[in-house]
Amino acid sequence: MRKVRLPANFADYNFRELVKQEKNAALKIRYLALAHLADGKTVLETADLVHKSNRMVHRWLNKLEEFGLDGLKDKSGRGRRVRLPKEKEAEFLNIILEFKRTYNKDKITGVNIQKLLKKHYDIDCTLPTAYNTLTRLNIKFFKKTKREKLKKFYSTKSNEYLVI
Repeated sequence: MRKVRLPANFADYNFRELVKQEKNAALKIRYLALAHLADGKTVLETADLVHKSNRMVHRWLNKLEEFGLDGLKDKSGRGRRVRLPKEKEAEFLNIILEFKRTYNKDKITGVNIQKLLKKHYDIDCTLPTAYNTLTRLNIKFFKKTKREKLKKFYSTKSNEYLVI
């Protein structure tokens, strides 16, 4: 097996120590792979140990050489784009509180949040997106219990819940 050409600054890093300190799992795997390379393992052996392809290990080496440790970190922009921009979150929180005061609501539902997002920001979203928005705003919400969901089917003639 041929040896890989390591970046010039490769010996400057203690990857074993970086693995111990890192909290991000993906970054830990990258540091661990580089630690194996530093120990003299081949790219193929290293890729097998960390369950990644050898192309991925080469890519990490190239990023390390070009950008240093920062090149190994994931770039922002991964994942789904949030519907409500960060700049509007404080404003939307005030809208929710005003809605609660105006309509004297003890409980605000996900449907209420959907309607507020549609009315004020023209954002058409699903219920999970509405609840994710509440989570981002650090608003606690409680899911209805099975008993509460069944209350609307409560029969007054007997003390039984009707399940449809």
